[in-house]
Amino acid sequence: MFRPLWLAFRGAVLATAVFWVAKIIVEKLHWQAPLDLTEQLIFFVIFFLGMLMIEKK
Repeated sequence: MFRPLWLAFRGAVLATAVFWVAKIIVEKLHWQAPLDLTEQLIFFVIFFLGMLMIEKK
C-alpha cells in the first residue's frame, strides 16, 4: 500500500541531494548561467535525467 509513497519519497530525497551537490560544485567553479538562472538550469538537468531513468513497462 505504501510502496508508491516510499518510492516517491526516496526519489525526492535523492534528487534533492544531487541538486545540492551539483549546486555546491557549480558555486566552487564560480560558474553562472546567463540571466542568473543557474539554480533553474541545475533543476532542469536533474529533472530531465530523472525522466530518462524511468522504466517503461
